[in-house]
Amino acid sequence: MLDITRDKPIKIAVRVQVPVRDHPKFNFVGKLLGPKGNSLKRLQEETMCKMAVLGKGSMRDRKKEEELRLSGDPRYAHLSEDLHVEISTYTAPAEAHARIAYALAEVRRFLVPVSNAITCLSIRLRFSFGIVFRET
Repeated sequence: MLDITRDKPIKIAVRVQVPVRDHPKFNFVGKLLGPKGNSLKRLQEETMCKMAVLGKGSMRDRKKEEELRLSGDPRYAHLSEDLHVEISTYTAPAEAHARIAYALAEVRRFLVPVSNAITCLSIRLRFSFGIVFRET
């Protein structure tokens, strides 16, 4: 039950499944993180939510990932789950739900695969017309 008469902060966390089974060849982790992790950092600042890419395939080194998964350490239990994005925030109830809703809408844009050819063409067009590049 949620008490909205007091502005006592609550923590809300949701897990968003990454559609790797539907699109196995698409690099969702790379698209989410962006260059040097800047896309995810910007997304976190914009939505005021913490975000983490977790699950199988979330680490760059597959051997290390498998080793950590088999270690039994609870910190790496997420490696046994499907690839997902965990979104969380801590604030007043109404604000928390609004932030999560906004974050879900923004993350959804990163989970719709677009071919690399279209992405490269878009980048080249932006540069050729002098449009400032903003990672989406």
